[in-house]
Amino acid sequence: MAEAEAHTPGAEEEDEPYLPEDDDTDGELEAQFPMPKFNDTLDNALVVDGLPIVPKDKLEKLQKVLEKLYSQLGTIAEDGIMIPMDENTQMSKGFAFVEYQTKAQADVALAKTNGYKLDKNHTFVVTSFNQVNEYLATPDEAPPIVPPEYQEKEDLIAWLSDDKARDQYVLRWADNTEIFWNEPGAEKLEPEISKRGWTDTYVVWSPRGRYLACFHRLGIILYGGPSWKKLMKYGHEGVKLLDFSPCERFVVTWSPMTEQSKSVIVWNISTGAQLRAFPGPKELNQMSWPIFRWSHDGEYLARLGEDCIHCYESSTMKLIRENKSEKRVSVRVDGVRDFAWCPADNRIAYWVPELGNSPARVTVIEMPSREEIRQKNLFNLHDVRLSWHPQGDFLGVKVDRHTKTKKTIYTTFELFRVRDRNVAIEVLELEPKETRIIAFAWEPKGVRFALISGEGPKYDVRIYTMETTKGTSKVRLVTKLERRAANTLYWSPQGQVLLLAGLDKLGGELEWYNCNEEQTMGQDEHFMCTDVEWDPTGRYVATGVSHWRHQSENGYSLWSSQGKLLGRYLKDKFYQLMWRPRPPSLLTEEEERDVRKNLRDFSKRYEAEDLRIKHADEIARLEERKRMKDDFYALVAAKRDKWRAAQPERVALRNGQQSDTEDDYTTVEEVDEIVISSEEEKVAS
Repeated sequence: MAEAEAHTPGAEEEDEPYLPEDDDTDGELEAQFPMPKFNDTLDNALVVDGLPIVPKDKLEKLQKVLEKLYSQLGTIAEDGIMIPMDENTQMSKGFAFVEYQTKAQADVALAKTNGYKLDKNHTFVVTSFNQVNEYLATPDEAPPIVPPEYQEKEDLIAWLSDDKARDQYVLRWADNTEIFWNEPGAEKLEPEISKRGWTDTYVVWSPRGRYLACFHRLGIILYGGPSWKKLMKYGHEGVKLLDFSPCERFVVTWSPMTEQSKSVIVWNISTGAQLRAFPGPKELNQMSWPIFRWSHDGEYLARLGEDCIHCYESSTMKLIRENKSEKRVSVRVDGVRDFAWCPADNRIAYWVPELGNSPARVTVIEMPSREEIRQKNLFNLHDVRLSWHPQGDFLGVKVDRHTKTKKTIYTTFELFRVRDRNVAIEVLELEPKETRIIAFAWEPKGVRFALISGEGPKYDVRIYTMETTKGTSKVRLVTKLERRAANTLYWSPQGQVLLLAGLDKLGGELEWYNCNEEQTMGQDEHFMCTDVEWDPTGRYVATGVSHWRHQSENGYSLWSSQGKLLGRYLKDKFYQLMWRPRPPSLLTEEEERDVRKNLRDFSKRYEAEDLRIKHADEIARLEERKRMKDDFYALVAAKRDKWRAAQPERVALRNGQQSDTEDDYTTVEEVDEIVISSEEEKVAS
């Protein structure tokens, strides 16, 4: 029995399990035959939906079609295409699995075949296998939505509710950026907000005044609201230029430091999203800014191309569709040199120089239909400048032409009456024919325009009207101002008043001219003046000497609309002053006419307010004197009451004798004379 229970040597070793680490040869085998790595993510697999549903006998043909298509985009794994079948109907289920060897290949195939049209009835819908798992893992019942805590947003147009109806302006000087309320006549101006280093270079208001854009090395930051907090930022390293759309929904930036193929970027203002990047020039002198020009409503933006105008929809950032077609193409215009949007309608005016035997021409087209409205051929052309009337009623075309000898250049104006039925065109020629035009400007609200002509240093200013009288539409000279020291024109935003300014070499001569009364209201000088800007109401004008142009006499002056100096302020390294724009008026044209008709009644309130500001210090002194006077009389009354209350006590002290009657006292006046100094002087007899 004992022998049966005994075990032979080595038996225990045979029953023990095999352990690989005990084998010295396993490391060599693993190095020679590495174990395959298991991929449990399936990120290299695709699900291709939208396939035709076919019977079993056509399955092989469908598989070959898929294999031919997807093998061109990468290496398909072994048995990498599988088309599931329905066991009941013996038909395919309309989708397939495609597996690549790498995720990168699967990503390329996903991007290139999603939306691929196999035929007119079948379009591929391709997703990654991981996405399918995510969809399957989505719970049937959505979790409850917890809304974020409500945060009230600031009113971006709160400054319009100012009870004094004041405007604002921004100053850039030295390293300071300051925003002021306009308070003409105030002895000391205090900024509403002042910051150092608010911007690296300069600032720009949005067209309706809601945003203030500041430039920084890494991009643009927008500020606004009563607290001037940061509203949005747009990352565009080295940004140098910025342009807002008229509707304040988009902004365009340009940087010479980014890749040239995407140096121009269009952003959504409210979300901060980059909508599209466009190629742009590397240097500023290689382009005319803004590189994109906006339609009046912000629905379209366009840029000049080679023999074309690229016009895009702002909603999609894609080219507009060709008329009655799904095709998106640019507006083809051979040799186009320049174009301009109408400020009130979706119309474009462009001009083309002479090409071979074809004359130069100016054309007005409707957008986005591209329908031609009017065209005018031009001859002996040297250059053209397009200038739309602010309300879009007229188009002024300044045409520089060669004389027959081609030794000199003279100027004419082609004036398009765009609202007329057949778009009548008038030609304006000056006498003498060789007269040089150096400035042209439309009246913002009206039908007049002004131009400056001559050789200098004194120039002639002419004012014309396009007004239709007695049923006749003809441009007419209103007045001519001879020998004026002016080379630039600045109309008041409300029209009527024209500021003639002599900038640069003319030394800063200023003249305010009332076009309705045809008389000069004021004349003055701002020495070395470089900038002139009207406030949005047309009541005030700011002139300045910018450090960007001159290194001395930097500062700005504020003037009334009649040319009266209201204040002159010197600022070290003064760069810019910009009035805060106002949104378009909500009044109808008829209501605006009523306001202008009763302007005196409306202005009384503001005149009284201006007078109060002007005499604020004097009023404060008078109020202080009145307060001191009231305090003195109050003190006298209090002392008199106290004296009367103490009368019984005085009588008791005098044993009942009354002592308050004035007649009981005798007034004695004594005069003391003191000799302060004396001096003897001999008087000649």
